[in-house]
Amino acid sequence: MNDLSVKKINKQIDEFTQSGKIPSELVFGYKTYAVLMQDDKFADQIMKGTENPIVRFYKKLKITLVTDKHYFQVK
Repeated sequence: MNDLSVKKINKQIDEFTQSGKIPSELVFGYKTYAVLMQDDKFADQIMKGTENPIVRFYKKLKITLVTDKHYFQVK
């Protein structure tokens, strides 16, 4: 997952949607998330939750961080 980019994330979200499923969550490894936050295209689309400001969203999908260093999954 070291080569994960915003373009690849968007592609995986689209593929998940095209398979007939509705994505609700993005799961990132903490280092993967840190690298992505350095990309302005990704960081500009991150929004804080209205109910809980600690919760973050990307394209209205909740972001969950896990302890794996390099990890990404659409749920």
